[in-house]
Amino acid sequence: MTTLARNQRGVALIVSLIFLLLLTVLAISASSTSSLQERMAFNSQENNIAFQTAESGLASINISKMTTCSAPESQTIQSVTYASGRVTRALVTVTYDEVGDLDVKPGSPITGRYDITSTATLEPAATTAAAIEDNTHSLHRRGYRCLGFN
Repeated sequence: MTTLARNQRGVALIVSLIFLLLLTVLAISASSTSSLQERMAFNSQENNIAFQTAESGLASINISKMTTCSAPESQTIQSVTYASGRVTRALVTVTYDEVGDLDVKPGSPITGRYDITSTATLEPAATTAAAIEDNTHSLHRRGYRCLGFN
């Protein structure tokens, strides 16, 4: 029996340590991949919330008032509260430009263009226009043409 004990070289120990090392590498790799996927899903959700906030800002504009071709520039802050209690904000800016020659006779038809920009932020502390623009997470633009009379 002593000759058998002397012939053993510890191969089972080395093989089991190699398997343990392989399993450790696989576990660390799986953990890293899972963490990365969780961050990607969170960023995708944040992107979707910012997109929806900017869209709700655009939806808050009353387009029927934009048929007269005479609107001053305006800027409003639209707050959106989600079911989770999270509050996001959109800064909606409406600008108006007359298109074409400005030297027309009174009563002549004119063409105008409304440019609507909705800037959304997910930052809860951003309550002013400047703070929303500094923390922009989503930006949407839309334009409308109108026909009126001078």
